[in-house]
Amino acid sequence: MKKIIGSLLLSGALLVSVALPTVAHAAESRDGSTDVTATFTAGNTDVTPVDPTDPDTPSTGGDGNNGGTAGSGLSLIYVTNKLDFGSHAIDVLNSNTYAANYTNAEDATTNANTSALWGNKAVIEVSDTRGTNAGWSLQVSGSALKSESGDTIEGGTLALPVGDVTNSGSNGANGAKSVAVTNALGTATNVLTAANTMGAGVTVDQLDPSDVKLTVPANTAKAEAYSTTVNWSLTDTPAS
Repeated sequence: MKKIIGSLLLSGALLVSVALPTVAHAAESRDGSTDVTATFTAGNTDVTPVDPTDPDTPSTGGDGNNGGTAGSGLSLIYVTNKLDFGSHAIDVLNSNTYAANYTNAEDATTNANTSALWGNKAVIEVSDTRGTNAGWSLQVSGSALKSESGDTIEGGTLALPVGDVTNSGSNGANGAKSVAVTNALGTATNVLTAANTMGAGVTVDQLDPSDVKLTVPANTAKAEAYSTTVNWSLTDTPAS
């Protein structure tokens, strides 16, 4: 009888062991996400002129020769403020063209180049910190050369060449374009432009003074000193 009981007890214990439930493990999670945000506003600090050969670097190299003004938003922060074409003998027979780096002109009475060049270039700098990339246009205009006595040189022209354009930032280009001007002594004409989506940062346009040309028709000048003012106007109108 004891053997039977022992056998039954053993069987009972075995049945209990087999009936235990299986424990489930949670699924593994190895991925996640993080939101990253940033907000930028239009620049409100005045931008000063930059080195024409390195637009990422502010420079005082052109101080004293600036026809523009440091500014924020959309600003003409630098433009060469003087172009001197020298002193020349009157020609009553031929039209003559003179360059702004007239030091090698055969008929010049002086070899001193007094144009206000920066690094031997006429320089234009436009700053756009509006944060819109909406483009802009820089225009130039002027009037006939005039003497202190009131005499003018009618038909004279001031031609500006296509310049070398660079820009601040890692790629050094922002889509702005330099435009050749046939006569800066006439009505307003585009000289440097940026289309919509272009023109952000500081744009530098360097003009070779040997290609900045003043043309005087024959027998139009008297034995006097002549001068005029070229005006630059920056607008928020993008190039088409």
